[in-house]
Amino acid sequence: MFSFRAFACAALGVIAGTVAASSHPTLTQKSASADSYFRATFTVPHGCDGAATTKVSIWLPENIIQAKPQSKAGWKIEIVRVELDKEVQGFHGAKITHRVAKVIFSGGNLPDDQFDEFTLSMKLPKEPGALYFPVEQACGEKVRAWNEIPSPSEKLHDLDSPAAALTVTPKQ
Repeated sequence: MFSFRAFACAALGVIAGTVAASSHPTLTQKSASADSYFRATFTVPHGCDGAATTKVSIWLPENIIQAKPQSKAGWKIEIVRVELDKEVQGFHGAKITHRVAKVIFSGGNLPDDQFDEFTLSMKLPKEPGALYFPVEQACGEKVRAWNEIPSPSEKLHDLDSPAAALTVTPKQ
């Protein structure tokens, strides 16, 4: 026999699971072709327990050499670079000696009851596979690190503080 109470509990469970799964920063596009230029848009779905987000830091995997942030009104942007072991060829044949390791958006104000997007343009690696982008979200003095990367036996949605993930597919 059908029970409305059982149905309502099941529906609330699905909704709660969906909210929990999407409560961390994610990429709006979940996959992209290897060796392509990719516009990575990170969605930050809320602030921190009632406080506004004032800083978003995005770490790039070591096999991402070049990335450019999109300007964002009301936010300052800092690009952190690290020296490469050897020079590589970059956009339009430029010689690259440093890679973009982290991009920091700061000084803005994302209220807890709103969402926003932070965008980077980057060249994806030639090899397919999973890429993880740890994101740190600061709300005043409170900092939340979304940096967990699943082991081969784990699923991303099983983690408490998952990094944003991208699946790089074979080149088309």
